[in-house]
Amino acid sequence: MFVRLGDYWPIGLKDDTYREYEKLRFIKTNIDHYVEEQVDEYSAALGKLLRWIKFAITARIEDVKNRRAIKKRLR
Repeated sequence: MFVRLGDYWPIGLKDDTYREYEKLRFIKTNIDHYVEEQVDEYSAALGKLLRWIKFAITARIEDVKNRRAIKKRLR
């Protein structure tokens, strides 16, 4: 699992097809209500994992927005 986390790269075009439950917006809405500090009280490891997931989703969303803006400017 840690190797897969380390290999994840949130930047760039992804050509795969995704089911609705695999899409970023769906995942983000399902984890937004978790507070990192409360998760840390339960498990420090899960708190770190939650922070990593939230960061990865935010980075990916920003990359998509930036690439869309660049594409729009080039038109």
